[in-house]
Parts: sequence; structure tokens; C-alpha cells
Amino acid sequence: MSISLAEASKLSTDILLKGIIETIIKDSPILQELPFIQIVGNSLKYNREKTLPTVGWYAPVSGTWTQSEPEFEQVTATLQILGGDADVDNFLKSTRSNVQDLEVAVIEQKAKAVQHEFENAFLNGTGASNQPSGLHTILKGTAWVASTAYALEDFVVPTEGLENGFRYECTTAGTSDVAEPTWPTTEGATVVDGTATWTCRYGGHQGTGANGATLSLNNLDSLIDLVRGGKPDMLLMSKRSRRKLQSLIRASGAVLETRPGMFMEQIQMYNGIPIAVSDWVKDNYTVGTSTLACSAIFAFQMGEGGVCGLSSPEMLQVERLGSLETKDATRTRVKWYVSLALFSTVKAAMMTGVKD
Repeated sequence: MSISLAEASKLSTDILLKGIIETIIKDSPILQELPFIQIVGNSLKYNREKTLPTVGWYAPVSGTWTQSEPEFEQVTATLQILGGDADVDNFLKSTRSNVQDLEVAVIEQKAKAVQHEFENAFLNGTGASNQPSGLHTILKGTAWVASTAYALEDFVVPTEGLENGFRYECTTAGTSDVAEPTWPTTEGATVVDGTATWTCRYGGHQGTGANGATLSLNNLDSLIDLVRGGKPDMLLMSKRSRRKLQSLIRASGAVLETRPGMFMEQIQMYNGIPIAVSDWVKDNYTVGTSTLACSAIFAFQMGEGGVCGLSSPEMLQVERLGSLETKDATRTRVKWYVSLALFSTVKAAMMTGVKD
């Protein structure tokens, strides 16, 4: 069973922890909604859906039934340690009229830093430097390369800017041709590439052209359609992309609908899907000749079948370490054993090459 940070806060009797969680989620549309699975141990090994089994229509009595198995990729997500120490100077504690205000201010700033770093890793984590792999890394895929040896079960996507929402599994090992093949866009279709053969699988990366392109409502609708099994729970974008979307909507003679959020803030909606803005969605990706000029937009469903956080059972933790030996200060540690999982590739999608 998954639980959000807001719900975890209700179960805590620690007033300081409650305040830290509220600080973390207040300015984070991601953490307000993202559920977390509490796991025992330091990692979770799970099966990510790759292909569905086939079914068919059979004649009564004489029909011959054929068996088909679903296919999965086994993925391991490892909990990483996110946190920091908040030190309150003893001299200031002794000379300030309100000690609690000082401690709250220092710990609040550390909590905001935790929120910022989680959002950054949620989107841009590379899986290195003790970070989890973020959505951009998970969804981007590996671009096809000419004259390259590929093994069975290798996956590629079309070259940069030409991503089409599908990925391609190597089902006959071999060496790719000098020219990129014409990629099929029907699930299960194959294409011969040199001595290798690729089979089309559902993916989640949509490009906008070899050099990127200005955001259009058609492109945004195509991104939404890449998320299968219902609408996305969230459209996540940069402030620049949100401004462009607002401009497109106004030009069409309409306005973005709104609904109240967790803290009674107004959340804008597109086609019934909440729009979330994060400072960590970059506007400086390079696509083709568009150097440092492109952004990305993410669409995803959240929960145990889609995008979900992973956490130790304690969720966010606060430790009062007390007085320090080498520094005249009192230390409080804020830490979180946390990671990210995508349980199905059809529940999340990304559009890259988005220009202003």
C-alpha cells in the first residue's frame, strides 16, 4: 500500500516532523500528490511491464487455443540517502529573545533544501552520485547508432529529436546499418536493420523534430495520448512552457480551467489534467542546432502501477543530535531514505525539444 507525505504527516505525533513535512510539500506539486511505497530493506526488485500477452477469437469446439505469456523487465530501485544537518549556533540561542523562532527558521531552510533536491532528482537524477534515476533518465532511452553491434534485448529509440513514442527491442542480434531504418509505429511490428532486427514496443519519449519545435496544442495532445490506461494525473513543465501554453489557449479564445489545491491554491488544468510547474524542469536542453534552447514536458500517472516513490517505513526522519564537540552549536538532522520507481512504461511519457 502506498501513502503520500501528507498522509504520513497525519500519522506522526512529532510536531517538528509535521512542520517539516508541511514545509516540504507546500511549494511542491510533485510531493503533494506523489504516493510512496514503504519498503523493508535497501532496495526493491520489481517487474516493469514490457509487452502484454496476446488473445484471439476461437471457433466453438474445434478451435485450437494458443498460449501467450506477458513479458517483463526486471528492474531494481535502490533507496538513496537524502538529507542534511541543521546547526543552530549556541551563542545566537543565548542572545536571541525567542530560541524557538531561530531553530524553526534554520530547520525550515533545510527542509526546503530537501524538497528542492528531491524534485531535481525526481526529474533529472542520473542514477549516479548516490542519486536515483529520474524521469528524464528513465524515459529518454538510448538513441540508435549506425554500424553498431547490438545484442538480444537491447533497446533503442530513434535518433535525437525524432523520437516517436515507441522504443525498439533487438530481437535478432546483429550490426546496425549505416543509415537509420524507417521505424514502424505498430506494436509488435519488425524492421530489419543491417543484420539486426528490431521489434516495436510501446515507449514514452516523443520528440518534436531534429532541431526541436515551438510547443503546439497538437504536440501536447499527442504526449497525453502516449500515457495509456487513462489520462495522466499530472502535466509537469517549466514556467516557460506554462506561459507558452497559456498563450496558445488564449489565442484559441479559451482559458485554462482551475481547481483548488491542497492548500487552497488555484491549480490550472488542461483537458481536465492538473498542470504542475517545477523550477527543475530545464529550459536549456540542446536538440540538434537548438543549443541550450529546449525544454521538456512530462505526463504521468501516479500510484503502484505507474510512477511511485519508494521510502523506508519511517518516511522522512528528524534526529535531534544535540550539542557538537567541535562547534558551539546544536544539530538536528533531516534525512530520508528514498527512491523512485516506474512500474509500467505506458504510464509515463516525456516530450523533448520544446521551444518557446
